[in-house]
Amino acid sequence: MALLDIIITHYNEPWSDGKKLFDMLKMQRGVNWNDVRVILVQDGDDDQLDLERIMRVYPFVKTVLHLIHGGVSAARNNGLEVADADWVMFCDYDDTFYTVDSLYRILESIREAGDRADLLWSDIWIEMVTPEGKWIKRKKEWNTVFIHGKVYRRQFLMDHDIRYDTELCYSEDAMFNALVAMETTVNRVAKMPEIVYMWCFRRGSASNYKGGDAKRNLSLYRKRVKLSEAYEERGRTYDAKCAAMRTLLDYYWELNGQDECAGHTKEEWVQLLQKEVIRRWPGAVMDISAADRAELYRVTKEEAEAKKLVREKMPGVEEWLATIGAIV
Repeated sequence: MALLDIIITHYNEPWSDGKKLFDMLKMQRGVNWNDVRVILVQDGDDDQLDLERIMRVYPFVKTVLHLIHGGVSAARNNGLEVADADWVMFCDYDDTFYTVDSLYRILESIREAGDRADLLWSDIWIEMVTPEGKWIKRKKEWNTVFIHGKVYRRQFLMDHDIRYDTELCYSEDAMFNALVAMETTVNRVAKMPEIVYMWCFRRGSASNYKGGDAKRNLSLYRKRVKLSEAYEERGRTYDAKCAAMRTLLDYYWELNGQDECAGHTKEEWVQLLQKEVIRRWPGAVMDISAADRAELYRVTKEEAEAKKLVREKMPGVEEWLATIGAIV
């Protein structure tokens, strides 16, 4: 049995986006490839990849799954189902490992951890493409959103039925990591000493969605609701009312601060808000403390200003909340 299964998902990306990842894997030094298996999950029919050639040129690709298109969460879940290594790692097709020693360092961390850890993680580098060229920024701290640069003990995921939520179009990574954090303990999480992963910015990806954040905000809210339900099922607590209040403020800035609303009119988004948020948590605004409301307002205002969404003639927050029925 292999020590590590690397699950890579692909959907409509050109070969040029993934070649750097496969080439970097081929260059890895000090690795016994009996310890590692790459599982490539093809999410839907696509003629972008010559899969036979990939398996011939990159023999570490041991398994290729062909699926009806169901999204990245379903693709990762299918990859996890066929994995049988002690540990699993999820890679985006357009990312890469940081150095030719990265995989060796991951395997050494796995061997050192043995059965004493459920999660291994490292800082990651972020590659951003700007009009002036490329620049790299290091993420220095533990991050619960990214799955990148993290290695999960497979049996732990199976024992606690931790999977990616297929109903989320955004932030499914954060939901997955939240479930991991819920079920493990601090002493079973270990940091790898070296940076092993490079997350590469791609303008067309879901995490870099442009043209209005309304759809992303709704997915974030649904993630928060699902997380609160998961906490309740496991007998834990989660402040879902603060999450609902945060969502309402996000929508205040998004819907009033821009013209484009991600495929819906502003009136349609308000109807979704009323259905998804206000009816589920009718007392969310008034049931949290004034200090928490002020802090949430400050945070979302700063984010809106960073996105340049703030307009001079926007309704007051209290007025808008009353208009949509969040305040009786």
